[in-house]
Amino acid sequence: MDRIKATLKQRWIPGIFVLGFLVVVAVNTVLIVTATGTFSGLVVAHPYKKSAEFNRLQQDLTEQKTLHWQYSLGSETLPDGGLRLVLDWRDAEGRALSGLALQAELSRPVENLSPLALQFHALGGGRYEARLAQTRPGQWDLRAHASRDGHSFSIAERFTVQAR
Repeated sequence: MDRIKATLKQRWIPGIFVLGFLVVVAVNTVLIVTATGTFSGLVVAHPYKKSAEFNRLQQDLTEQKTLHWQYSLGSETLPDGGLRLVLDWRDAEGRALSGLALQAELSRPVENLSPLALQFHALGGGRYEARLAQTRPGQWDLRAHASRDGHSFSIAERFTVQAR
């Protein structure tokens, strides 16, 4: 009789062991299905093209650093609600960089709108000015590309327009 009781007490041990493995298999199945159904692992549609663009950008930045050009950005909200931007460009020795060809665009990081093209005009002494008729207060991103004598320099600046 004692032997039968001991055998009955031990019969549940293999069942618990199998049940534990079934729980592990079920959890793994859920994780595998979720993982394969959500992320393909492909970040960009054309990875080789993006890689080549990135390498070209890295090369441009390396060349840009050798120029040692410096710039400063000033922004001013005008009484009529417009915006005045002034870029001051200097070379490695601090001399004014005049004769730059500037292309620039202005965008808001909080809106998904097309960027605004800016026309910078030379003021002399390495200073260039652009004006916008109306702007909204908040953060703005300026992206500009300056070139002269076969050399180029790209900048990206974020600034804040204060409310009047």
